[in-house]
Amino acid sequence: MKTKIFFLLVFIFSASIIPAQETDTLSFYSEAFGEQRTVYIHKPGFYKYKSGSVKLPVIFLLDGQHEWFINPILSDIKYLQYTHEIPNALVVVVPHKNRNDECGFSGLQPGMPLDIFITEELTRALTKYNPGEIRIIAGHSFSASFALYSWFMHPGFYTAVMAHTPLHELESLVEALGKTGQADKDRIYISTGGIAGEKDYHHRKKYDQLKSSHPDFFSDIVTFEADYSAHNAVPIVATPVFLTRIFERFRGRYAGIAKTDDEYKLIDIPETAEAEIDKVLEASVIGDYFYPPGIAEINGLASRYAYNGYNSQALEIYRLGITYYPDYYEFYLSLYELTYGQYSEQAREYLSRAEFLLKTVETGWDGKNALLDEIRIEKVKHGWE
Repeated sequence: MKTKIFFLLVFIFSASIIPAQETDTLSFYSEAFGEQRTVYIHKPGFYKYKSGSVKLPVIFLLDGQHEWFINPILSDIKYLQYTHEIPNALVVVVPHKNRNDECGFSGLQPGMPLDIFITEELTRALTKYNPGEIRIIAGHSFSASFALYSWFMHPGFYTAVMAHTPLHELESLVEALGKTGQADKDRIYISTGGIAGEKDYHHRKKYDQLKSSHPDFFSDIVTFEADYSAHNAVPIVATPVFLTRIFERFRGRYAGIAKTDDEYKLIDIPETAEAEIDKVLEASVIGDYFYPPGIAEINGLASRYAYNGYNSQALEIYRLGITYYPDYYEFYLSLYELTYGQYSEQAREYLSRAEFLLKTVETGWDGKNALLDEIRIEKVKHGWE
């Protein structure tokens, strides 16, 4: 069946995008600092659609007081998410009131206020965002050393640490981290800039000295030597490399499901709808953690089945989609198209749900009212009004 609403849906879907990311300001009293502190939570655009079963990774960005550092890193992350190189995440920007006092340390002793703030207080405050267990901390220069310190204190808390061109207490950090197990070293990422005087001379000089005196450690961790980059540019070029390495298996996790040729024809005959769903769920992991398919992945999988005439498989994929994104109206419109005629009452419920979500969840955007008009016409045509 190809109804008028179907053609309008195709047009709107191809022209629309998931809403832009939103930023929350989160302020609370910190016992560790003895004062009110504020952080900024950058949420993915689909956040308002998701259910509690979608638990997002958390990326802590230190040096949140420096826009010149934070804004390009946020752009790096957004672009990698847009191109599906890395998963969507909660990006937590942590500003410092006094960077040197908060990030500086002498000796690897526990109890730094910033460390307590992040691993205990801030983590409790983030509970309402339903975070996952994947946590990454990233810092630059002085805060990079603190990131390594916090990682050393809590390797089980963090999934990875990205330390961009550290220098402060780097030798003691390397010596201490060198005694950790290989599984921990695999999750340590250190970058550095060029050796030229106008680039990253002092930081690179120390890095090279330690690399020479601790070759095993530097061969065990992940490094990025930005030979042509200045000190402040290193995080911008190193972050994409590190994040794609951390999440290297993310992009291809569904590559073996519903594979198509150049003409968008399925290469293999799919199994039953239930079996295909099992494949999707089995592939929905990042490392050891479950991470469900995103909106684009649901649409991609379902469209390949539907295009090739396997509507029952497409139907179950969209039904899976609404368990994770129950407030996303487009999935219900797709379910309406797949169920009308065979499951009339279900189709009616899907269409009504899409209409309700358009009215209550969606803000104004071009095409919204036209789509609501088409839904009303469709309901009248079938005697559902």
